[in-house]
Amino acid sequence: MLFNIKKWFWYNWVIFALRTIWLGIIVIADIMYPAMIAVPFGVIILSALLVYAIPLIVQYRKKDWYLAVEVVMTGFFYLFVAFVAPGWTWPFVLLVIIIGVASSRRTYMWTGISSGIIFPALNGLITNRLPYEFMFSCSFGFAIGMAFSILIESHKQGRIIQEQKQLLEQHIKQIEELTLIEERNRLSHELHDTIGHSLTSLIVGVESLRSSVPDSQIERVDKLVSIAQGSLDDIRKHLHQLSHAHARFNQSLSESLLELTEEFMKSTGVTVNFRVIGIETAVMQKMSFCLYRCLQESLTNAVRHGQASVISVDLYFESQQLRLQIEDNGNGIESIEFGLGLKGMKERLEQQQGTLSVHSQSGQGTVVICNVPIQAEAGQGSIRLLIVDDQVMIADSLQQILSQQDNFIVVGTASDGREALEQCERHQPDIVLMDVHMQGMNGLETFLQMKERWPNMKIVVMTTFEDSVQAASALEHGAEGYMLKSTRPKEMMEALKLIYSGGTWLDQSIATRVFEEMKRQREQLEKYSPNDPYGLTKREREILQLLSDGLRYKSIATKLYLSEGTVRNYCSTLYSKLGVSNREEAIELARTESIL
Repeated sequence: MLFNIKKWFWYNWVIFALRTIWLGIIVIADIMYPAMIAVPFGVIILSALLVYAIPLIVQYRKKDWYLAVEVVMTGFFYLFVAFVAPGWTWPFVLLVIIIGVASSRRTYMWTGISSGIIFPALNGLITNRLPYEFMFSCSFGFAIGMAFSILIESHKQGRIIQEQKQLLEQHIKQIEELTLIEERNRLSHELHDTIGHSLTSLIVGVESLRSSVPDSQIERVDKLVSIAQGSLDDIRKHLHQLSHAHARFNQSLSESLLELTEEFMKSTGVTVNFRVIGIETAVMQKMSFCLYRCLQESLTNAVRHGQASVISVDLYFESQQLRLQIEDNGNGIESIEFGLGLKGMKERLEQQQGTLSVHSQSGQGTVVICNVPIQAEAGQGSIRLLIVDDQVMIADSLQQILSQQDNFIVVGTASDGREALEQCERHQPDIVLMDVHMQGMNGLETFLQMKERWPNMKIVVMTTFEDSVQAASALEHGAEGYMLKSTRPKEMMEALKLIYSGGTWLDQSIATRVFEEMKRQREQLEKYSPNDPYGLTKREREILQLLSDGLRYKSIATKLYLSEGTVRNYCSTLYSKLGVSNREEAIELARTESIL
């Protein structure tokens, strides 16, 4: 009840003041004019306190019963007053005003007739007075209450419209911003896949012909390579500017999501609690986009459709996946329908091999869980070399350049991830030089599988344009090197020898930015010291304890005064947080890790 009082508006306080004034009048009259009352002092005071308090309690416990309780208790109290203090029936008008405020189009007929006609008429009969004046005053009071009710509804509608307007304005602003960023990313990829690949192919191809060119033409070859290299550097600078146009997505995932929740709180007034659970790792920008959009849509739905006032957002960094969980205290819904918003979230997650689950029940809020497998971008290279690139010209040119060197054997080439895994199984290369962006099974998926199956195999990321976040992520997940395809052959040979000897190599053009990125990530991680690896709420721990005690869902619902469906909803969320599929696994995990 105290929580509801904190959310009162001015009209709630006006109604509360009317009720309190009425009680004050009764108490003062009982003290100042005891001779006018035919019962002991305490009887009428106690009755007035019950009439004052019980409807308030019912209003916040059983809202549907409130109006009937208000009318019945008020009416019978004044029938009682008509017997014991006939001169003190006029304050009844104050409570009639409150009844009028609480009445709606469905109820105003019976509440108006009861409080404006029936009870005043009965009071008139009991006090042996004509009831017309009292009926008029009560009916007038009821009309005032109804008018005030219309004013309140108008105020509520205006407030809702204002909130919706703010929410939609924020939503539109963020959509415009993300659309612009996505368009820039698309342009970056277009440049990468067209001009970037063409220039890289030209550089690598010309270098592969160097050994067959007469000495008199070497200077000309150098000039052609220099021109192509300069053009490629210019494109890299432009792409670097595009990718850093918005600082928000140069932040870590947790920073960008936290910034979104803070902006959302400022614009809507809704309380959003954000937590990071687990050790944060760098993720790809497209994965950040995906989860950012999912959180944005979930926050909007929680306020717009669920009328939520408090939202909890938990970001879990687990060994194999990211989990974003959004839980609100809104209205909830009985059945989940995947409209445009949820469908868009599901499609975005599926593009990242992720899943979406939504749990909700009427009156119990909604829980949205987004799971995305952690994938790190990577590539490979070595002495017994496997070259993986879906650009045939680049793969063939690299094979020709490296095969001409005494210390290198190219055991094979592959054009996609699946073929690369087959070649690794067959040839067991020392180093894999692998492109990140490929059709079909891409480089990052292949990288993770290679590291899992052949942990000692050395992997070098090979890409057209430098990306500090991509490089930091690749090194963090076990890559031995990050190399540009346009690296000069001599430098490439030295780098591969260093990697084969157990070292790590990073292209100098990006080294400074990578170290800055890794330092920034470490500083960010120091902000979080999670003491709860699973992020269980107090209620979830309570339910887990009852499960451990052997209680079934129905018994838990009875013990906690919840519906069985609500308990099932809590258990579903609990199992998801613990990473288990049933109660037995949850109990076993709780006992093994001393969660309880």
